[in-house]
Amino acid sequence: MPRYVFRPNSSDTTELPSARHDELASLAAAVQRGDTDALRTFLTTIVPYLLRIVRRVLGPEHPDLEDVTYEAAYAAVEGLSRFRGEGTVKHFACRVAVLTAMNVRRRDSTAKRARQRETVDFDGLPSDRPGPEQNLLTASLVPIVRDLVATLPQPLAEALTLHVILGYTVPEIVESCGAREETIRSRLRLAKQALRKRVLGNPVLREVLEAEL
Repeated sequence: MPRYVFRPNSSDTTELPSARHDELASLAAAVQRGDTDALRTFLTTIVPYLLRIVRRVLGPEHPDLEDVTYEAAYAAVEGLSRFRGEGTVKHFACRVAVLTAMNVRRRDSTAKRARQRETVDFDGLPSDRPGPEQNLLTASLVPIVRDLVATLPQPLAEALTLHVILGYTVPEIVESCGAREETIRSRLRLAKQALRKRVLGNPVLREVLEAEL
């Protein structure tokens, strides 16, 4: 199981409301003290939330959604000893879930390349979903981002996943990752360049890319 290292940067999070109140902090502290009841409660609380994240990163049809979710949940528990209050416990667990799911995505991509030459599945892009046009176009980027995650360096893939797939704002990514805002913006800019190469053939998606990133 991969290890996750989180570095505090309190100056980046003091202005965020979520950094001032952490509903899971006391429960996480009890887990670290070895309270088994607290552990069960903690897992029960975060697993549904992490499942939604894993489903968003891997796609709703992935066969290992539950397994990856529990892997992420126990990785979050293991990582609590290294958590130093960078954002909230929920943000911490969310980031672990994103990283865990990205690792699975990379593994799946490697296996796929071993079977056949990797291609972008544009057939999976939604074309007639109801709802506001902007939401539709933004959703159209998600399958491409899922494929791109397997090829980008991890910091860029993480920033792109949080921003496009989970809808995090730049300040929220700063809080979650413990990095400076200019660093996050730089990662998103580089990820945007890679993503643009995937959508150059589609002028509609290219327009969304400019709006979203």
